[in-house]
Amino acid sequence: MAKPKRLLAKSSHSPDGPKAAETLRGHTAFVCAAARQLIAHRARHAIRAAGLVPSLERTLERLVLAGAFLHDIGKCSDHFQQTVRRQRSAPQLLRHEACSLYLAWPGQPLAEWFRQGLDQRELCFALVVAAAHHRKFWSRAIAPEDAGTGTQLMLWTSHADFARTLELGAKQLGLGAPPVLSDVLIKDERRSPLRKFFERCEDEIRRLEVTDAERRLLAIAKALVLDADVAGSALPRAGENPNWVGDVLTRARDAAELELLISDRLGGRALRPFQAAVANSRAPVTLVRAGCGSGKTIAAYAWAARCHAGATLWVTYPTTGTTTEGYRDYVHEADLRGRLEHGRARVDVDIFGLDEPDEVEREADRLDALRAWDMDVVVCTVDTVLGLVQNQRKGLYAFASLVESAVVFDEIHAYDDALFGALLRFLNDLPGVPALLMTASLPKSRLEALRQLVRAVHGCDMAEIEGPADLERLPRYEWHNGPAWPEVARVLATDGKVLWVSNTVDRCIETSSRSEAGAALVYHSRFRYEDRVARHAAVIRAFADTSAVFASTTQVAEMSLDLSADLLVTDLAPIPAMIQRLGRLNRRTRPDSPVPPAPFIVIDVNSPLPYRERELDEAREWLARLGHSPLSQRDLVDAWLIDDRGARPIASAAANASAWLDGVFRCEPSSLRESTPGITVMLAQDCARVASEPGRAPRFAIPMPPPKPAHAWRSWRRAAGIYPVPPPDAIDYDPLKGARWRRAS
Repeated sequence: MAKPKRLLAKSSHSPDGPKAAETLRGHTAFVCAAARQLIAHRARHAIRAAGLVPSLERTLERLVLAGAFLHDIGKCSDHFQQTVRRQRSAPQLLRHEACSLYLAWPGQPLAEWFRQGLDQRELCFALVVAAAHHRKFWSRAIAPEDAGTGTQLMLWTSHADFARTLELGAKQLGLGAPPVLSDVLIKDERRSPLRKFFERCEDEIRRLEVTDAERRLLAIAKALVLDADVAGSALPRAGENPNWVGDVLTRARDAAELELLISDRLGGRALRPFQAAVANSRAPVTLVRAGCGSGKTIAAYAWAARCHAGATLWVTYPTTGTTTEGYRDYVHEADLRGRLEHGRARVDVDIFGLDEPDEVEREADRLDALRAWDMDVVVCTVDTVLGLVQNQRKGLYAFASLVESAVVFDEIHAYDDALFGALLRFLNDLPGVPALLMTASLPKSRLEALRQLVRAVHGCDMAEIEGPADLERLPRYEWHNGPAWPEVARVLATDGKVLWVSNTVDRCIETSSRSEAGAALVYHSRFRYEDRVARHAAVIRAFADTSAVFASTTQVAEMSLDLSADLLVTDLAPIPAMIQRLGRLNRRTRPDSPVPPAPFIVIDVNSPLPYRERELDEAREWLARLGHSPLSQRDLVDAWLIDDRGARPIASAAANASAWLDGVFRCEPSSLRESTPGITVMLAQDCARVASEPGRAPRFAIPMPPPKPAHAWRSWRRAAGIYPVPPPDAIDYDPLKGARWRRAS
C-alpha cells in the first residue's frame, strides 16, 4: 500500500476526505478532551475511592492525559491503515496499542520528547495505561507466526498527519516542539523477535518494584483512559455535545426523588426500627442479615437517600432474573433516571415494555455503555460492578460512575467462591466506595473474612444489622417426614400453593409429569430466554391467584421467585440453598397477623450433583438439629454449623487475584465466577427469525449442558455467527416445559 493521503483512526466512507473525528489527529483530540473532563470531575473521587493520598491526584492527571494522547498513535502503521480501509484481510503483525508503546518506550524514537513532561518511571506507567485501552495487551499484541501477517510493518511517522498529532500532544501535555521523524520499519526476525522487545519492557516494569499504591493508581488510570476512549469515539458519531462528559458527571442527583420512591413503597408508614438502622448507617461497610420479606430492599434505598445523597446508587443482584425484578419493582415506575444493566437487559426492556419513548433510537447508540454515568439508580447484575476487579468491559465502562457512588450488594450468600473473592478485593482496594451488603444467611468463614477485612482497611468493626426480631423469630415452617405426594394432594385440595424444587432440570420435568393436579407449571433455566420470562411471569401470577397451584422448579426459585407457598417439597441441597428455598414458604405471615407454620418435605437424592456430597452431609446434620418443631428464619440460621467444618478457607482480599489491579503490564480480562461446563444453543426453527436481525438472537438462546459426546456440537452450524444449532433429532423443546437432550436409543 502506498502512503495514504490521510491517517485514519476510524473507518470512513471517504478515506481521502474524512470527517475530523475519523482522522488520527481528530480522534486523539476528542479522546484528550474527554480525558480532561474525566480528570476535572472524577480524579479526586477516584483517588478517594481507591484510598490513595490526595497528593497523587496530579500524578493521576499526568498519567491519564499522557495515556489518552498515546493510546492510538500506533495507528500510523501501514497494517492498521490497510485494515481500517478494508484493504487487508490478514491480521496486523503488531496491534496498534503495542505500536504506540513501541514508539515511546525509553530508548525509542519519541521517548526523549516525552521525558520533558514525565520522568522515566511515569513514562513507562503512561505507556502501560495507553496500551491497556483495548484489554488485549500484551498476550494478543503480536500476531501468531502462522497468521500470514508477514514479518514487518511500517510506522508512517513522517506523515503530515502524524506530525500534526504530535503538535496536538505538545499542546495537551505542555511539551516542547515535537521531533521530526522518519518512517519506522519494525521487523519480526528470528535474531531479534518482537516478542523479546515486549518481554524486556515487562522486565523493566517488574524491576521498578511497583508499590501497592502505584498498582491502584495504574488501575484507575487505565479505567479512565478506556472511558475517555469510548466517550471520545462515541460522542462525535452520535452527534452528542462534546461537553456531554462534563455535563453528566456534574448533574446533581436529587435525593428527594429517592425519598418519594421510599414514601410510595411504604404507603405512608414509617420505616421500621430495623429499616431505620440500615438507613442511618454511615459505616464504610454495612452488613445486613435479615430473612426474606423483612424489608431489606426499601431500607437499602433509604440508606442511599439518607447517607449518600447526591451519589449514584448501584443496586446489584447475583442473577439476571432478580435484577430485572428489582428494576421493575422499584425503579421503572419511579420518577428517577434509572437503568437496567445485565447481559440480557435489552431483551428484558423489549419484552417488558420498559422503554422510554426515545430509547429505541438509542439502541444502536455507541454511547449506551456510558449511559450509567447519567443515572440516579442503576440496577444490575453484580458482574457489572465486580467485573471491574477482573478487568471486564462493563465494569471498566462503569468506573466513572462507581467512584462517586454507593453500592448495594444483595444476596451475597449466592456468590460462589470466586465471586466472593472479587467482592473482598473490591472492598479492599476501593475502600472509599460505601458498600451495603445484604443476605439472609452467611457462613461463619465468610462473615469472619468480611470482619477482618473491614478492621484491616478501615480500623473499625464492620457495622452489622440483624433483621427485626419479631419477624425473624416468627414460626413459619415445620419439617414433615412423610411421603410427598399425599401431602401435595391434601394442599391442592384446599386451593393451596405447592412449590417443588429439584436440583436438576431432568428431575424438575419428571416431577411435573408425575403431578396429578392437572397441568403443572414448570420453571427452570433451560428455556428460550423469552419463554423463560413468560414462565416466570406465569408462576408469579398463579401464586397471586386464589386457585390451587403446583409449580415444579429448580434452583432458579431460590431468589428470583417472589411468592409464598403453602407447601414446599425440595431436594436436599446445601444449607444456604435450603434457607433460600424455605424463604418461598409461608412468606406472607406477619407478627400482627400470624399464619400457622407451613410444612416442608425434604427428598434425600441419590446423586449429589450439581453439588458436592460434603455439602449435602452438612445439610443432613443441619436438618437433624432443626428437628420437627415449628421453625423461624432465625432458627434456620442459628442451626447452621457454627464451626463451618466443611467450608473451604476464605482467602484474604490480597490473595484473591485481580486482573485489573495486579496486571500492571498485562491487561487481559479474567473470569469473575467459577466456570461450569455448558453451551448456549439455538433451535433450528428459530434461525430464520434472527437471520435478518441478529440483535434479537438472545431472545431465543437456550443454555444447555454439553451434549454427549461433548465434542459433537463443535461441528454444528452457527446461528447469528455465535450459537450452535443442534440437529432436530438431538434436542426436545416445549415452550411450557423447556429443553432436554434426547437420549440415544
